[in-house]
Order: sequence, then C-alpha cells, then structure tokens
Amino acid sequence: MEPTQVRPANPQHSDTLPHTSENYRTATIRTPEIRVEKYGNWEIEYEFTPAAGDHGNLLVVFSSVGSKYGFGAALSGVQCNVLRIRDRFDGGPSYYVARAMDFSVPDAVEELITHYREKLGLARETVVLAGSSKGGSAAIFYALKYGYRNIVASTPQYFIGSYSQGHGVLGEWVLGEGQPQENVDRLDAVLPELLAETTDLDRNIYLFSSTKDYQYEEHVVHFLPALRKYSNFNFFMVESPALVKHAEVTRQGLSVILSVIYALTEGTVPRFGEVQIGSNEVDEDAATEHLADLRARDTAAGVLTAAQLTPEQATLSGHAFLPGVSADEGEEAGGRETKQLVLVRDEQAWVADAKTVPVDQLYLKYFDTHFASYKDGGFTCEARELFDALPDGVYEVFARVTSASEDIDRRVPLVAYRAIDRRAASEGREVVLRGDARSVRVIKRDLTAAGPGGSVFALKRFAMEGPKLRVYGVFFLPGRNADRATHSTYYLTLRGEAGTHTVALKAVKREDKVRPLMAPGDFGSYSFGYFTSADKEGVDLSDVPPGTYTAEIAMSTGGGLFAHPAGELEVREDRASSVARRISGRNERVSTRARLRRGLRRRLWRS
Repeated sequence: MEPTQVRPANPQHSDTLPHTSENYRTATIRTPEIRVEKYGNWEIEYEFTPAAGDHGNLLVVFSSVGSKYGFGAALSGVQCNVLRIRDRFDGGPSYYVARAMDFSVPDAVEELITHYREKLGLARETVVLAGSSKGGSAAIFYALKYGYRNIVASTPQYFIGSYSQGHGVLGEWVLGEGQPQENVDRLDAVLPELLAETTDLDRNIYLFSSTKDYQYEEHVVHFLPALRKYSNFNFFMVESPALVKHAEVTRQGLSVILSVIYALTEGTVPRFGEVQIGSNEVDEDAATEHLADLRARDTAAGVLTAAQLTPEQATLSGHAFLPGVSADEGEEAGGRETKQLVLVRDEQAWVADAKTVPVDQLYLKYFDTHFASYKDGGFTCEARELFDALPDGVYEVFARVTSASEDIDRRVPLVAYRAIDRRAASEGREVVLRGDARSVRVIKRDLTAAGPGGSVFALKRFAMEGPKLRVYGVFFLPGRNADRATHSTYYLTLRGEAGTHTVALKAVKREDKVRPLMAPGDFGSYSFGYFTSADKEGVDLSDVPPGTYTAEIAMSTGGGLFAHPAGELEVREDRASSVARRISGRNERVSTRARLRRGLRRRLWRS
C-alpha cells in the first residue's frame, strides 16, 4: 500500500483549487421559503415548503381571518409539498375571491397553484385544498371553480358578502368603499351559484363544524344539501363542553383534520361518512364533585405571560386564580378572588396588589376533566414602585390568590410559559426579571459595583458633540457569544454629587471593530459586541443637573454584570459647552494590543 502523500507545509494559493460548489445537503434541506411574486394582476405573498423524501403531492392552504398562513405550526409534520397562500392583495384581504369587487384575484391565485403543480409534475387529482373559516370557504371555491378533487374545509362561510359586511377590515377591502348592499348580494351568490352549476360530483370533501358554533346555522347548514350529492362527502360534527367560540371548532377537531390531510396528501382517500367527534354530554354530578375537589386542593395557578420593564414602568401580567369551582358558591366565586404578587428574600416578603382582569379562553388552557371558564383568571400588576423600593438582592416571585368567602389563601411560585428576560436600569441600579417553567426571579443590583471580570472593553468614542454625549465602543465577554442584538444589555451610568443617572445603550453589529480585539484561538461569535447610544446623535444630557460625573459602561448578560470606567463628564448650565474627558490607561492598552496583533498577523501573512 502506498504511503499517504502529505502536502508541503507552505500553503498553495486558493485560486489553484476548484471553484466553490453548492453543498448538496444544504440544497436539499426542507426549509419554508416566503416569496412575493406577481401572477395575473396581483402581487401574491406565499410560503412554499418542498416535500421531504418521496412524498410528492401538493397541499394548498388558505388562511383564516387574522392568520397570516393557515393552520400555523400545526402542519409541520406534513411531508408533501406545502403551498400556503396569504390573503393579502394590494395591502388587504380578498377572501381569495374579490378585492374591492375585483374578481381577477382567483385567476391569479390559480395561476400560482398551477405554476407549482406543473413544476412538480403533478395532476390535479394529487392536489389537496385546505383551510379553516375564510380559508375553508376558499378551499371549496377553488376546488369547484378550477376542478380540484380533494377538499378539507373547517367551519366555512356560505354567504361571503354578508359575513364580510361590517366584519373588521374585511368589509371595505372585499366589498369596496361603503360596502354597498348590491356588492354584498353579489358575493353572497358566489358559492351557491358555483355549487348549483357544478356537475362533476366525483370529489372527496371533508367538512368540519359544530352545533356549538353560531356559524353552523348561519352558514354551514346551507352547504349540506349540495355537498351531500358528492361521491365522497364526509361531515364531522365536533362537540365538546369546552367549545365556546367559532375558532375553537378547528382547534378541537385538529387531530382529525390533520389525520385527513396526512392521508390525502399520501394518496389515500378515507371514507367516513357523517360522524361526530367528541360529545356534549356532561355528568353534572361528577362535574360538580370534581370541580369542588379541585377547588379544595392545595393549589393555585400563577403564570407570568407578559412583562414590560423600563426605567419608568414595570407591568407584569398573566394568570392567577384558584382552579375548580366552589360547590357552595358556584363559578361566580371566582369573581371575588383577590390577587397579589409577593417577592421573598431571606424570609422577608414585599407585596404588591394585582388587579383582576378577564382573559379569553382560559377554559382551554386549564381544562381538567370538566369545564370551568375562569373568565376572571387574569391579573395585571404595576410593580415599578415596588421594584424601586427593593434593597439589592435576589427575590423569588410568588402569586397569592385569596377567596375570603371560602376562607382560601394560597401562595404559589410564579412561573412562565416561555422564558422571559427583561432588564432596565435607573439611578445606577439594574432590575432584572427572569422567568421560566420553574420559577420567576427579580434581581436588583448596583451597576457600579461590578468589575471587568475578564471582559474585553475598548472605548472608541467618548466626547461631547453639542449638547449630546457621543459614546461607543467594543464590550464583550470571551466565551459567551454576542451574535444577536439581544445578547446583552448595555448601560451608561453617570455618578456625581448631583445624583446618579443611568441610560440604556444598544448593541449593534460591527464585526470589523470587534474582531481585532478577539484573542488568538478564540472562535466565538461576537459580531454584536459593540455598543452605542440608542439615539444615533448621542445621549441627551438635558435632564442631567450641572456638575461633575464619573462615567461607567456596564454590560448585563446572562447572570453576570460587568463594568468599565469610561471617563469624566463636566455638565455645564450651557449643555453645549459641557466637557467629556475620556479615561486613559487600560482602554488605550487594549486597543494598542489589538493594533500589535493586527500588525503581527500582517507580517506573518506576507512571510
């Protein structure tokens, strides 16, 4: 066996190598791609996801009111080609039928569908049209008008004009200015006429609705006589005590809807007939007993869903309530619950009252065997004053829910559905609010008490330009990536006899400035490790009293806090004559080391 040939240590020029080709793996990754292209008279925005492996059919999805692309993330498991078309034409919706009574929209959308169908080499029989509500009406419309066989429609509207009239933005965009009745009547006739004119009854239709949905009587029942004539018509009646609103029908029946879509897009045509999903039957005695037992259990809900944190405002909101229903008081007992947020450190507690607010659809999020609405299960708390009064330290946050009439007083750890990280600073102190699925914490700390801690810092500018302070430079922590604008929070703190003032700076991407300060062998990503003022003109000193201040730049990242001195600032009555003196020493040396490294690299490259 011949020995392996080793190339000389001196590198050859890259021009002697073949050109860089496309990596086949990268080219075949199944990634949704959003495009805006013109078909017919319209610019159409759509999302196309190519098939995974040998799953070559095409699923076309139309969106419901208020959604950008139909079914959201629920279609992530579909393996075929997926074309999701947004109902946005010249800035507004069209019901996929008419934009201000311009009926050229459908031909443009059909041209888009045909483009992908022909590009993929597919017959119309392999295309599945699907949608919910407005999207369900579109799926039926396009299938009948353009000859597609496979339709999955959940809670569609039959009278498009009447539904659009006065319905949010739909009215003006679809019916035109003034929403005249003749336009309503014309659009109302679109689907009835199409159903009456269609003679090809060899189609696979899957319709989902619910008697709990007010639109069942207003719209869906009008479809049934015509649709029942088709060779494979399937009607799913979705029932549940938890169904309260129109949009919940699709959510409740989603498992079956997806199973139908999965089957159709794999070339399998299921036949169900007319069936019921779920039931409205309730054992009232069992429900009353279960909800009363749940009420008596030593538990409560405490979930932080949103937080706003600025130097001027701190608003926390979420869910806080006692689950279950009192057997004696009934469900109205929930309306008499009082709520508080409690911050605990070293066996001491700081308490803030929270307001009870209604939250929509909590009965879906917290459904436990039997229905309970929890219509007043939300809270909101203005906590800025509380945070300002806290001593420095780390606090665990709890939700406290009390029902005086039931003699219930419970405290539970506050948690968050999704990770929350909010930071704000004023007067030299930072407040950090961090939450996850296990706990929520508040940290208050002194910005000027931090040290460099191994961070890299280089002040590029610290000078007055008129009444504003221009300050920017490099600041990152080796080993912790700074690859996004949200990687850290930067602050400028001015401390003097007249008080302490803190303003937030922002992270920007300046890889050219950051890279020279990276240590040899550090392959971290620090492109956003560059700070500057939020206002490109600089930090406004109008509210800073005259006096002499020392300035520090702090970086709050993860659980760490790092700070470097920046300089001295003399703020004068005439703000335009204020003077900023940049600190010398370490910052200069860091920059000098960087220049030496750059020079060494250039010499090595030339050799």
